[in-house]
Amino acid sequence: MSSKTCVAAGTLIALASLLGGCTSLDVPKAENYPASSQKKARAIHHWDVLAGDVAQRVATRLRGDTQTPQAPLPPVYLLQAVEPTSFHQSFRKLLMARLLEQGIRVASEPGTAALQMSIEVQVVRHSERTPNSNPLPFTTLAAGVHVLRDLVRHEHSSFSAVGSTLALGALADGARLAREGNAAGGPTGSEVLISTAISAEGAYLARTTDIYYVEADNAALYLPTPLPAVPLLKTWKVVGDR
Repeated sequence: MSSKTCVAAGTLIALASLLGGCTSLDVPKAENYPASSQKKARAIHHWDVLAGDVAQRVATRLRGDTQTPQAPLPPVYLLQAVEPTSFHQSFRKLLMARLLEQGIRVASEPGTAALQMSIEVQVVRHSERTPNSNPLPFTTLAAGVHVLRDLVRHEHSSFSAVGSTLALGALADGARLAREGNAAGGPTGSEVLISTAISAEGAYLARTTDIYYVEADNAALYLPTPLPAVPLLKTWKVVGDR
Protein backbone atom coordinates (compact mmCIF):
# COMPACT_ATOMS: atom_id res chain seq x y z
CA MET A 1 0.00 0.00 0.00
CA SER A 2 1.43 3.37 -0.99
CA SER A 3 1.93 6.23 1.42
CA LYS A 4 -0.79 8.30 -0.29
CA THR A 5 -3.27 5.45 0.08
CA CYS A 6 -2.40 5.09 3.76
CA VAL A 7 -2.92 8.79 4.34
CA ALA A 8 -6.28 8.73 2.56
CA ALA A 9 -7.41 5.67 4.52
CA GLY A 10 -6.33 7.27 7.77
CA THR A 11 -8.22 10.43 6.93
CA LEU A 12 -11.41 8.49 6.21
CA ILE A 13 -11.11 6.57 9.47
CA ALA A 14 -10.57 9.77 11.44
CA LEU A 15 -13.53 11.43 9.72
CA ALA A 16 -15.78 8.42 10.41
CA SER A 17 -14.73 8.45 14.06
CA LEU A 18 -15.45 12.16 14.28
CA LEU A 19 -18.91 11.78 12.75
CA GLY A 20 -19.66 8.83 14.99
CA GLY A 21 -18.67 10.82 18.04
CA CYS A 22 -20.86 13.77 16.99
CA THR A 23 -23.97 11.60 16.90
CA SER A 24 -23.61 10.83 20.60
CA LEU A 25 -23.65 14.47 21.75
CA ASP A 26 -26.30 14.98 24.41
CA VAL A 27 -27.59 18.30 23.00
CA PRO A 28 -30.52 19.01 20.67
CA LYS A 29 -29.66 19.83 17.09
CA ALA A 30 -30.75 23.09 15.47
CA GLU A 31 -33.77 22.75 13.23
CA ASN A 32 -35.67 25.28 11.14
CA TYR A 33 -39.38 25.93 11.60
CA PRO A 34 -41.73 24.87 8.78
CA ALA A 35 -42.11 27.44 6.01
CA SER A 36 -44.54 30.22 6.93
CA SER A 37 -45.44 33.73 5.81
CA GLN A 38 -45.60 37.09 7.57
CA LYS A 39 -46.90 40.41 6.30
CA LYS A 40 -44.83 43.58 6.13
CA ALA A 41 -46.29 46.96 7.14
CA ARG A 42 -45.14 49.61 4.68
CA ALA A 43 -47.97 52.16 4.52
CA ILE A 44 -50.79 53.74 6.53
CA HIS A 45 -53.17 51.64 4.45
CA HIS A 46 -51.66 48.53 6.05
CA TRP A 47 -52.35 50.04 9.48
CA ASP A 48 -55.96 50.62 8.40
CA VAL A 49 -56.30 47.00 7.28
CA LEU A 50 -55.01 45.88 10.69
CA ALA A 51 -57.41 48.27 12.45
CA GLY A 52 -60.35 46.77 10.55
CA ASP A 53 -59.29 43.24 11.42
CA VAL A 54 -58.79 44.10 15.09
CA ALA A 55 -62.18 45.84 15.28
CA GLN A 56 -63.90 42.81 13.77
CA ARG A 57 -62.23 40.39 16.19
CA VAL A 58 -63.02 42.59 19.17
CA ALA A 59 -66.66 42.98 18.13
CA THR A 60 -67.02 39.21 17.72
CA ARG A 61 -65.54 38.65 21.18
CA LEU A 62 -67.76 41.23 22.86
CA ARG A 63 -70.90 39.96 21.15
CA GLY A 64 -70.03 36.48 22.33
CA ASP A 65 -70.16 37.74 25.91
CA THR A 66 -73.53 39.43 25.37
CA GLN A 67 -76.48 37.25 26.29
CA THR A 68 -78.86 39.18 24.02
CA PRO A 69 -77.29 39.70 20.57
CA GLN A 70 -79.71 42.55 19.77
CA ALA A 71 -78.51 44.61 22.73
CA PRO A 72 -76.08 47.42 21.84
CA LEU A 73 -72.48 46.78 22.72
CA PRO A 74 -71.08 48.79 25.63
CA PRO A 75 -69.01 51.86 24.71
CA VAL A 76 -65.23 51.58 24.70
CA TYR A 77 -62.66 54.27 25.43
CA LEU A 78 -59.35 54.05 23.57
CA LEU A 79 -56.60 54.91 26.01
CA GLN A 80 -53.92 57.38 25.02
CA ALA A 81 -50.36 56.13 25.03
CA VAL A 82 -48.04 57.37 27.75
CA GLU A 83 -45.39 57.95 25.09
CA PRO A 84 -47.34 58.28 21.83
CA THR A 85 -45.62 57.28 18.61
CA SER A 86 -46.45 58.12 15.00
CA PHE A 87 -47.99 54.68 14.66
CA HIS A 88 -50.06 54.95 17.84
CA GLN A 89 -51.51 58.34 16.93
CA SER A 90 -52.56 57.13 13.48
CA PHE A 91 -53.67 53.65 14.52
CA ARG A 92 -55.84 55.01 17.33
CA LYS A 93 -57.79 57.16 14.85
CA LEU A 94 -58.12 54.32 12.37
CA LEU A 95 -59.22 51.87 15.05
CA MET A 96 -61.79 54.33 16.35
CA ALA A 97 -63.40 54.54 12.90
CA ARG A 98 -63.36 50.78 12.41
CA LEU A 99 -64.92 50.13 15.83
CA LEU A 100 -67.76 52.48 14.97
CA GLU A 101 -68.30 50.58 11.71
CA GLN A 102 -68.67 47.40 13.78
CA GLY A 103 -71.39 49.01 15.89
CA ILE A 104 -69.17 49.60 18.93
CA ARG A 105 -69.66 53.02 20.48
CA VAL A 106 -66.41 54.86 21.25
CA ALA A 107 -66.40 57.13 24.29
CA SER A 108 -64.98 60.60 23.73
CA GLU A 109 -63.85 61.18 27.31
CA PRO A 110 -62.07 58.90 29.80
CA GLY A 111 -64.19 57.68 32.70
CA THR A 112 -67.41 57.70 30.68
CA ALA A 113 -67.13 54.07 29.52
CA ALA A 114 -66.93 50.84 31.48
CA LEU A 115 -64.59 49.29 28.92
CA GLN A 116 -61.09 50.52 28.18
CA MET A 117 -58.97 49.59 25.18
CA SER A 118 -55.18 49.88 25.16
CA ILE A 119 -52.69 49.65 22.29
CA GLU A 120 -49.21 48.28 22.95
CA VAL A 121 -46.31 48.18 20.50
CA GLN A 122 -42.96 46.40 20.81
CA VAL A 123 -40.15 46.67 18.27
CA VAL A 124 -37.83 43.65 18.00
CA ARG A 125 -34.55 43.83 16.09
CA HIS A 126 -32.61 40.76 14.96
CA SER A 127 -28.92 41.31 14.34
CA GLU A 128 -28.54 38.14 12.24
CA ARG A 129 -30.90 39.32 9.51
CA THR A 130 -30.57 42.38 7.31
CA PRO A 131 -33.04 43.97 4.89
CA ASN A 132 -32.87 42.78 1.31
CA SER A 133 -32.19 45.97 -0.62
CA ASN A 134 -31.28 44.16 -3.84
CA PRO A 135 -33.97 41.76 -5.10
CA LEU A 136 -31.49 39.99 -7.45
CA PRO A 137 -28.11 40.06 -5.66
CA PHE A 138 -26.62 36.95 -7.27
CA THR A 139 -27.53 37.93 -10.83
CA THR A 140 -26.16 41.42 -10.26
CA LEU A 141 -22.98 39.98 -8.76
CA ALA A 142 -22.50 37.60 -11.67
CA ALA A 143 -22.97 40.37 -14.22
CA GLY A 144 -20.67 42.74 -12.33
CA VAL A 145 -17.90 40.17 -11.97
CA HIS A 146 -17.88 39.36 -15.67
CA VAL A 147 -18.07 43.00 -16.73
CA LEU A 148 -15.08 43.71 -14.53
CA ARG A 149 -13.27 40.64 -15.82
CA ASP A 150 -13.87 41.69 -19.43
CA LEU A 151 -12.60 45.18 -18.73
CA VAL A 152 -9.45 43.97 -17.01
CA ARG A 153 -8.56 40.96 -19.14
CA HIS A 154 -10.25 42.09 -22.37
CA GLU A 155 -11.82 38.65 -22.74
CA HIS A 156 -14.30 39.71 -25.40
CA SER A 157 -14.81 36.13 -26.51
CA SER A 158 -15.96 34.78 -23.14
CA PHE A 159 -19.69 35.06 -23.89
CA SER A 160 -20.33 31.44 -22.98
CA ALA A 161 -18.73 31.91 -19.56
CA VAL A 162 -20.74 35.07 -19.01
CA GLY A 163 -23.96 33.32 -19.97
CA SER A 164 -23.23 30.33 -17.74
CA THR A 165 -22.48 32.49 -14.68
CA LEU A 166 -25.49 34.69 -15.27
CA ALA A 167 -27.65 31.56 -15.54
CA LEU A 168 -26.29 30.31 -12.22
CA GLY A 169 -26.95 33.70 -10.66
CA ALA A 170 -30.51 33.70 -11.98
CA LEU A 171 -31.08 30.20 -10.57
CA ALA A 172 -29.74 31.28 -7.18
CA ASP A 173 -31.98 34.34 -7.15
CA GLY A 174 -34.95 32.22 -8.22
CA ALA A 175 -34.35 29.82 -5.34
CA ARG A 176 -34.00 32.74 -2.94
CA LEU A 177 -37.22 34.35 -4.10
CA ALA A 178 -39.04 31.04 -3.81
CA ARG A 179 -37.71 30.61 -0.29
CA GLU A 180 -38.11 34.15 1.05
CA GLY A 181 -40.70 35.65 -1.30
CA ASN A 182 -40.37 38.84 -3.29
CA ALA A 183 -43.36 40.64 -1.79
CA ALA A 184 -42.39 43.91 -0.15
CA GLY A 185 -38.68 43.21 -0.57
CA GLY A 186 -38.47 40.02 1.48
CA PRO A 187 -37.91 39.49 5.22
CA THR A 188 -36.11 42.09 7.32
CA GLY A 189 -34.28 42.16 10.63
CA SER A 190 -36.93 44.39 12.26
CA GLU A 191 -40.32 43.21 13.47
CA VAL A 192 -43.20 44.87 15.31
CA LEU A 193 -45.50 43.21 17.82
CA ILE A 194 -48.84 45.06 18.00
CA SER A 195 -51.27 44.15 20.79
CA THR A 196 -54.65 45.51 21.81
CA ALA A 197 -56.54 44.69 24.97
CA ILE A 198 -60.03 45.50 26.28
CA SER A 199 -60.38 45.43 30.05
CA ALA A 200 -63.02 46.18 32.64
CA GLU A 201 -62.72 46.17 36.43
CA GLY A 202 -59.18 44.85 36.31
CA ALA A 203 -59.91 41.89 33.98
CA TYR A 204 -59.17 41.38 30.28
CA LEU A 205 -62.22 40.73 28.10
CA ALA A 206 -60.56 40.62 24.68
CA ARG A 207 -57.04 40.74 23.33
CA THR A 208 -55.42 40.69 19.88
CA THR A 209 -51.78 40.22 18.89
CA ASP A 210 -50.26 40.68 15.43
CA ILE A 211 -46.68 40.55 14.13
CA TYR A 212 -45.34 42.42 11.10
CA TYR A 213 -42.05 42.86 9.32
CA VAL A 214 -40.96 46.50 8.98
CA GLU A 215 -38.04 48.09 7.22
CA ALA A 216 -35.24 49.20 9.53
CA ASP A 217 -35.77 52.83 8.51
CA ASN A 218 -39.49 52.60 9.40
CA ALA A 219 -38.93 51.17 12.89
CA ALA A 220 -38.73 54.71 14.25
CA LEU A 221 -42.47 55.14 13.47
CA TYR A 222 -43.22 52.63 16.23
CA LEU A 223 -40.84 54.09 18.81
CA PRO A 224 -41.36 57.14 21.04
CA THR A 225 -39.69 60.30 19.83
CA PRO A 226 -36.62 60.92 22.01
CA LEU A 227 -36.81 64.02 24.13
CA PRO A 228 -34.50 66.87 23.14
CA ALA A 229 -31.37 67.15 25.19
CA VAL A 230 -31.71 69.57 28.08
CA PRO A 231 -28.82 72.06 28.16
CA LEU A 232 -26.79 72.07 31.31
CA LEU A 233 -27.57 74.96 33.61
CA LYS A 234 -24.74 76.97 35.03
CA THR A 235 -25.11 78.46 38.52
CA TRP A 236 -23.87 81.98 39.12
CA LYS A 237 -23.09 83.22 42.56
CA VAL A 238 -24.57 86.67 43.24
CA VAL A 239 -22.52 88.87 45.53
CA GLY A 240 -24.28 91.87 46.95
CA ASP A 241 -22.68 95.28 47.48
CA ARG A 242 -21.40 96.10 50.95
